[in-house]
Amino acid sequence: MEWLNTKIADQWRNEGKRYAGDVNAFVHKMLQGEQPNESELADDTRHAMSAKVMKMVKQANLQGEVERLREELPAATWPLSNHFQDSMQAVQVAGYLNEETVLCNTGILSNNGQVYTMDQQGWWCSPEYTFAGCSEGGAYVALANREGVRVVFKPDCRLEGEQVSFYPWNGIQDRIKANLPEIESLADITHPECTLEKLIPMDQGQTLLLQSRYGIYLIAQEQVTILHPDASEIQEYEYEDTQLAMGHTAVSYDERQIAWGSQMSSHTVLDRESNKTYEVEPESSYPHCVAFSRDSQVVWFNACHFYNGVTIQVPLDNMSVSKQKEEWPIMDENARVYAMVEIEAGMVIGDAYGYLYCINREGQELWRHFVGSTIYSLMVSPEQSQLAVGTYGGMLHILDLRSDRMDEYGIGTGALRERERYVLWREQEPLRW
Repeated sequence: MEWLNTKIADQWRNEGKRYAGDVNAFVHKMLQGEQPNESELADDTRHAMSAKVMKMVKQANLQGEVERLREELPAATWPLSNHFQDSMQAVQVAGYLNEETVLCNTGILSNNGQVYTMDQQGWWCSPEYTFAGCSEGGAYVALANREGVRVVFKPDCRLEGEQVSFYPWNGIQDRIKANLPEIESLADITHPECTLEKLIPMDQGQTLLLQSRYGIYLIAQEQVTILHPDASEIQEYEYEDTQLAMGHTAVSYDERQIAWGSQMSSHTVLDRESNKTYEVEPESSYPHCVAFSRDSQVVWFNACHFYNGVTIQVPLDNMSVSKQKEEWPIMDENARVYAMVEIEAGMVIGDAYGYLYCINREGQELWRHFVGSTIYSLMVSPEQSQLAVGTYGGMLHILDLRSDRMDEYGIGTGALRERERYVLWREQEPLRW
């Protein structure tokens, strides 16, 4: 093990244990109703070792000694942020292809989008596609490149499978332009694949929900509907383009409802069965995130204000009968939420400060867990044995949901244990850690 500097590794482990223990003790006191002084927490000093540690991470990967690497140098993000900030980028978990294989995107909203699959055997980068998305059940995968979007049924780890539909960009753009002839939209973009933020195949791949910087669209082979911004609002307020700030969207697991929002909108839900649209006023300033429960009974909305926010829970069967503004249950009134996904215990929300919170439908916090950087995306595996977390720190974390205890370097109140992580930084090959 020529790559290992044992002196630095010892310092890294000891400081990691010390810092995690101090923070966990602080959080425990706070949850017990005490008011501990945060200034008494000693800073994490591992940032001074970060360059040498990352050099060892690279060498251990080259020599195929990743398991030993995790033992000697437990993974962390926070200590790397000062030295490697310019290399970090958002990691979007697109879905699980099976219980062990994760599909993810990097280079989002750039001309360098990349699609990866990862499992415990390693990683693979697609030479053909620049963006990917999964259906809510995970069986259908949408794959985008310069030609269009291909939807594949149950692809393997090399993204090969039965093609069920293909949506060429020229057809999509022609239909958008027919509806919005004088407004700059996705129809006017030379490389629409570089503007994608989310792709969700629906109806066994015969419909596609597409979220772009230039609007949210529902696409079928012969029709394109612009969901947001609303076409009538575009005309009424004389929009110059369809660009969105903080755009977000989600599909219910039964595919009956679609929800969306952006900085200047209400929370909005379309019932595809009745073709009715419902609006819910946000509890904070700007709609920021939405997710449905796995039983398609409730929808959770988050609205943010700076780095804080409020999350509400709305029963879907109440939306159609409500004639006035309801006081919807508040699930959390602190977090600016970037991603949400429901697991068996409750809804997991990921916030701007790098924390995951699991909250049940009664609004009770069950656990929290710190991953070290602003949460960008979340996805749970089909059998709910693991949680994949993508962050703005360029990390893909694989957390064990069935662990009986947290490791000694973890920060949180639950039993989550990180199984593995990938470092997905700009202009670098992925590293396992």
